[in-house]
Amino acid sequence: MNHEVDAAVVLSGRFDPRPYPFPYLAVVANMGMSGTIVSALMTAVGMLKEHGWELVSVADTGGTVLQLTAFLKRV
Repeated sequence: MNHEVDAAVVLSGRFDPRPYPFPYLAVVANMGMSGTIVSALMTAVGMLKEHGWELVSVADTGGTVLQLTAFLKRV
């Protein structure tokens, strides 16, 4: 199982965080998303908060391409 999930997958409801076995999760948003990257990422983080996840930090992880990653921990 991967330690990261695309924000678009979370927003579409295709990611079920309940069986995810690890205490930390990275949510990745990139240029291919509709709307702004920050809005998409924060909406996905908010959806995961309802399942017991808490935002730890956000970083630009894309190098030359704009990509933001939110790092969450299970509470």
